[in-house]
Amino acid sequence: MNDQERLVSAYRKLWRGRAAAREASSFQEIRSLAEDELADRLTHPRLRKKHEDKLAEITERIRSSSLGKEDQDLLIRFYRSLTT
Repeated sequence: MNDQERLVSAYRKLWRGRAAAREASSFQEIRSLAEDELADRLTHPRLRKKHEDKLAEITERIRSSSLGKEDQDLLIRFYRSLTT
């Protein structure tokens, strides 16, 4: 399994309760979902958080998940790459 396939699998495990995550099957779909999440696009504009705050929140969720350390690190690197 290559890194993109591992990333898709880890993302789907992290966000099990989200229909969009369950249905995502490609790196591009995961990237789009993650960008929306970092931009807080599904939240009312007055309640949106800054990118830095969302990244910290997501990182905490990843670290507290049952994912293996390698998958956690892969997801965190992925999210950080979206903020640069």
